[in-house]
Amino acid sequence: MAERFLIFGHRGSPNQQPENTVASFEAALRGGADGFETDLRLLSDGVAVLYHDDEVGERPIEALSWSEVERVGLGIEQLSELTRFAGRTSMVLEVKRGGWEKQLIAEVGSWSNVVVASFDHEAIAELARHEPPFALGLTISGTIVDLAAYARSLGATWCYPNYRFVDQRVVSSLHAAAIRVVPWTPDRPQEWERLRAIGCDGLITNLPAEAVQWRRGGR
Repeated sequence: MAERFLIFGHRGSPNQQPENTVASFEAALRGGADGFETDLRLLSDGVAVLYHDDEVGERPIEALSWSEVERVGLGIEQLSELTRFAGRTSMVLEVKRGGWEKQLIAEVGSWSNVVVASFDHEAIAELARHEPPFALGLTISGTIVDLAAYARSLGATWCYPNYRFVDQRVVSSLHAAAIRVVPWTPDRPQEWERLRAIGCDGLITNLPAEAVQWRRGGR
């Protein structure tokens, strides 16, 4: 479905820069990636941040305020830092936990080339009920019976499955429902080749620059 096989940096380019940071996203784009994926969480004081894990130390990340996060000194960045990329590249924003859908729409609704995705499919369904100006995607770890119908019922037009659970039948059924398929996170050329051969629209990888070189070489 995509005009070309898309390559997104997983949390940017984590082999070059700290993940989920502006420096990591810039590294992925310098390497030729079509965009990047990053993780979103909401702190206790309403500040949205780019962070993957459930905890900081032994405390839930959502229980912390921004001032507490700053004191930890882990270099966690705010969602607002992504404003500089709006309209410049494509972004896959993976919401790790729902419950702040209205705020999310207010913060990123004016950005172009954004897909908001989540493992929390109820969050995607809730976003769909608000008819957001951006596309929605489902992030999936294993398999789901009749995935295409399920995704369409939630309002998703993108699917981000674990690459190990993707085959040509799944891709064809999703494409028949006008849903693009971009698996995560294959990091070897033989995996990239298989996914392209079965019709995937792209991939999310920890090695975006290497994947771009592979794509250019046609190998």
